[in-house]
Amino acid sequence: MIFLSVPNSMKSKNFLKIFFKSICVIIYLMAEQIFKGIIKSRIIEVKFAISGKVVIVCKKKGDNVKKGELLATLDKKSLQMELDRQLSDFEKVKAEFEIFNLQKGEPKDDITKYLKAQKQAELNRSIKEVELAQEKVEMADLFSPIEGLILDESGLIPGIFITPSGNPIKILESNHYFFEMEIEQKDLPQFLTPNNLTMQIFGIDKTIQGQSKSVFPNEKGKFIVEAELSNSSGLLYGLSGEATII
Repeated sequence: MIFLSVPNSMKSKNFLKIFFKSICVIIYLMAEQIFKGIIKSRIIEVKFAISGKVVIVCKKKGDNVKKGELLATLDKKSLQMELDRQLSDFEKVKAEFEIFNLQKGEPKDDITKYLKAQKQAELNRSIKEVELAQEKVEMADLFSPIEGLILDESGLIPGIFITPSGNPIKILESNHYFFEMEIEQKDLPQFLTPNNLTMQIFGIDKTIQGQSKSVFPNEKGKFIVEAELSNSSGLLYGLSGEATII
């Protein structure tokens, strides 16, 4: 308990104002501060890197997905035909290169050296064309880069034609929840360095320990603090709660 005495020689109005302001500051510092927040996680958008016709959609809104799991597939017929053509051209160019080596052997003059360099360049270009065609075939399959929950498949259904900029699949990362708080500017000094927190999550009656991390401003003139959680099992995106500094 704190006791403050007022000297008889300082009973002025100005002193009383300062006195009561000091009392308010002391009470504020001694009180347990509570910061309201919400459980959040990273949301990513996954898109096809090429245009094409959708033939398979494996996941829909509300489905859980594992990292590396197939989400959707584009028609590969034309892409496979292009790959087969490039492979055929490669075999032809490679054969011509081998024949040149058998006929000419190790170059002994400048003209033969230049001709061999030309054949080598044609072979290298053919290899690159095959690699690019193979990459496009692989791009026709869209895989999830994270484990999470499908929030929106953006109307992705078999039969529609899509472009790289359209129809993103939104995935909520389910294994990395964090607690996000909105604080006033006056509370910034308490979060300039990491603080240990206790968070009470409403609705599921769960208490979690954590630590404050990054601080950044928002568009409302306040500040956002993110806190890592020691245990995120049983949590859901959007659950609200309160945090106290320990």
